[in-house]
Amino acid sequence: MGRRRVIVGAVGCADDVPGVARTLRDTGFEIVFVGGGQTPEQLVGAAIAEDADEIVVAGDAEALELIRMLLDGLGAHDITITPVDGRGRDPRSPR
Repeated sequence: MGRRRVIVGAVGCADDVPGVARTLRDTGFEIVFVGGGQTPEQLVGAAIAEDADEIVVAGDAEALELIRMLLDGLGAHDITITPVDGRGRDPRSPR
């Protein structure tokens, strides 16, 4: 089994996501960093184009819900959405 491919980006400001991308890369994930200022549609498009397993995103609840609805509409139920917490960390992080 290969490494998990993860899209990392933000709807709006990208201050939180570069550190998350580095941490995930350093722990063995394959990262596709799309940065900030993305729309939910752009994040979903990147995930589909890159055959990603997961989208790690900084964004508000409305953006996260729209991403889920877009993925569901495309039948991409297997792509996980993981929000970045308010401290700029992946919530899976032990710290």
